[in-house]
Amino acid sequence: MADTSSQKKAEIWIVGHYLPQRFEGIPFKEQAVPLVWGGKFAFDAVSEDLSIIALVSTSTAKTSGGKQATAKIQKLKCDTLYLTNVSVPCRKILVFSERSMLEHFQKDVKAGRFPSDIELLHAELPADILAEVHAARLVAQQEVSPSGSNNSLRGRRP
Repeated sequence: MADTSSQKKAEIWIVGHYLPQRFEGIPFKEQAVPLVWGGKFAFDAVSEDLSIIALVSTSTAKTSGGKQATAKIQKLKCDTLYLTNVSVPCRKILVFSERSMLEHFQKDVKAGRFPSDIELLHAELPADILAEVHAARLVAQQEVSPSGSNNSLRGRRP
């Protein structure tokens, strides 16, 4: 199974460094926020006063095979449903570490297929974290490729 620790490290950097720098020292943390229909949803980044709530994506908009990363895009859209239904007035933000995903959502906003009141930001990762994320993606690609070393069921007869 793919190691997602580098993506988590990237998310932690975005929440702990990028967002506080972008918003003049405001601290952020993962937090569950009440929704208008009841219940709560845990968002990636919430300011102490709940004035800013953000989701963080470290995914690319394309798969290793060059196809659209439909499942990852749909997950972000589903999470955005929760963001649009928080019970507190706030700035709503999606933060992308990958420019391809940012551009995908910018196109959807222009086409009227995504809420225009959600701010879209690009967080450029530090070189060391970016290198870890890319290396982890390469390993994951090898795991799911037909010739991947962990694909032990290939070639076996039932």
